[in-house]
Amino acid sequence: MKGIATFYTWFWIIYFPTCIAFNELPSMGLVDEVMTVVLIGYTFTKINTRYTVRYPKKEYYQFLGILVFFIVYSLLFGANIHKAVWRDMVQWIRPFSVIYCTWILNPQFSANQKKLMLGTMITTLVMWLIYHPTALNGVEAEFPVLGQLAMCTGMAWYIFTDPTKENRYMATALVLSGMLAPKMKFVGEVVCFIAVIYFLKKRLNFKSPKTAIMLAVMMVVVLIVTWSKFDAYYVSGFEEGAERMSRPESYKVAFGQIIWDYFPFGSGMGTFGCAAAADYYSPLYYKYKMDDIWGLTPDNPMFLADAFYPVLAQIGVVGIFFFCAFWKRRLTAMNRIRDMRYYRVAWITFFCLAIEQAADSSFLSGKGMGYCMLIALCLNANRNLLMERAKIRKLIAQEKKLVETLQNPDVELSLKKEK
Repeated sequence: MKGIATFYTWFWIIYFPTCIAFNELPSMGLVDEVMTVVLIGYTFTKINTRYTVRYPKKEYYQFLGILVFFIVYSLLFGANIHKAVWRDMVQWIRPFSVIYCTWILNPQFSANQKKLMLGTMITTLVMWLIYHPTALNGVEAEFPVLGQLAMCTGMAWYIFTDPTKENRYMATALVLSGMLAPKMKFVGEVVCFIAVIYFLKKRLNFKSPKTAIMLAVMMVVVLIVTWSKFDAYYVSGFEEGAERMSRPESYKVAFGQIIWDYFPFGSGMGTFGCAAAADYYSPLYYKYKMDDIWGLTPDNPMFLADAFYPVLAQIGVVGIFFFCAFWKRRLTAMNRIRDMRYYRVAWITFFCLAIEQAADSSFLSGKGMGYCMLIALCLNANRNLLMERAKIRKLIAQEKKLVETLQNPDVELSLKKEK
């Protein structure tokens, strides 16, 4: 158990500076892929030991089986070259493996390890601000990394420290540091963070009108604070006669054409909306006449992997079904978490992913691994709570047995003779 915690502490410490904060540096390009392979390999060396969580193992094997099916399908019938399939496979295996492997390993951090992890995250946050000074004078006012780093740091502080008002305020301050260079979607994530941390007092009851009203109000506030971008991309951008923009066109083609033209298994991995489709320019952009849209052209595909949800078209209706089934299981498990700190962080993380992936594809990149790790840690909260209670009961029983032993007349007589 100590070995797992030590491994994961170093995994955490290496991850945040290299895979989020400074991933754009040339020497950091493959770090997230290497770390994913290391995590998977380490997990399989520990997967059958008594210190790991057994029940996610079967579902992880099922995911790997489904992934193999889509790889084979894409190699045989996909619309792009084989290199694109393998490139996309690396991205798809990452987020799910990070969730499952962290869930299976269930690292039990000591107080010193938690301090070391938080210290690394805060130092990384400060170093990012120093390294990117232009983000503070408006030149890079929408650089997304700061928001992701600030949100992960704030949520980690919230669950790794004592549940006091001071720590809650500190977590909020760390999250709000992301407002120094905000993207509009991050402002929406901040709304969710504040709503959940300060106003969610008990677990959600989705059959209750009060819960529905609370979620509706939160969604309305998120839309209000992000409306300028939301309107440009998802309202005005869909109007007839509007200028063709990469993001609205990606949504329209993905769910209006590709998903039906390639029913039911999609156009294949590496074919649409992903980094592989940009690296190995997908023929679908010619087929659907998207190759002349700024940001989607063969010589400048910088906005080709600009949102996650259109990527789902390449795995078709069947793939979307499995994707939704995965999250349905996670949401059911999240709503059973008893420790309200972990409960809140699990839901904030889900809301952040849901909002962010509407205009970003970080779920499939190294930047999304932080959210995946946090969700997995929260999924083990109930198990760890039961383990802590079992330890306490064991200590109480041992103390009770010791007291009973000392109260035995023969023991008292023996102690008197020794004196």
